[in-house]
Amino acid sequence: MKYRTEHKIIRTDMIHLLMEAKRQFQQEQKDEIISESLKERAEFNDEDLLAQCVLFFLVGFETMSVCLSYLTYELCINPEVQSKLYEEILAVEQELQGKPLSYSMLAKMKYMDLVIAELLRIWPPAFSLDRVCGKDIDMLDDNQQLLAKFRKGDIVVVPIIALHRDPENFPEPNLFKPERFLEENKSQIKPFTYLPFGVGPRSCIGNRMALMEVKSIIYHLLCKFQLVPAEKTVKNMMDSLKGFHMQPKEKFWIKLLRRNNL
Repeated sequence: MKYRTEHKIIRTDMIHLLMEAKRQFQQEQKDEIISESLKERAEFNDEDLLAQCVLFFLVGFETMSVCLSYLTYELCINPEVQSKLYEEILAVEQELQGKPLSYSMLAKMKYMDLVIAELLRIWPPAFSLDRVCGKDIDMLDDNQQLLAKFRKGDIVVVPIIALHRDPENFPEPNLFKPERFLEENKSQIKPFTYLPFGVGPRSCIGNRMALMEVKSIIYHLLCKFQLVPAEKTVKNMMDSLKGFHMQPKEKFWIKLLRRNNL
């Protein structure tokens, strides 16, 4: 951060956002701007900035763990999807010609993106999210009939997994179909019905890091192993979940078979 400040380097990433938040707070204090929002806001110093960075990594690791667990599960019970993804991985391996996997090569893997997108639909990292209502809102339907009233300060809970598994939003919602997210099919997805990381300025800030880690790990895993169901693999994952936790009662059991090309 010191280097960026001294050399006036600006990058649209989390570090820049945190530096801007700190700069804005210090400027408001310097100018003695005592607004209502400033009165309610805590001081933002170097320790707060560091805490946000630590939180960024912790939340990212949790998201990555959940995504990897369910991704390996879905791949082992959907062998046709796994085979197609493995073909794409082999094509990338041949293009790399022994070079390490890079960010640009991961970004070119279109089927990988489809698989991850479908995974986040059927198994979002969080079943629901909550937000504080910022102003009074009357929600009306297409016929201008009142559906619900929200008042400033109300806690609004959005049931993400219910939206993702609603057949009106996604036909055959319990089937793992990455093709839903093909470019030609994206127009069929209704706005605000796909919210794996939330939406807007308070969406998950660690999602990009988590997704790149998941893609990298599953790339190397499928390069070396085939994922198949084990004896203890859960047959019906949804029935196995406890309450609002993402962990099944029987845990995750998957068998890894070494590929013959190694």
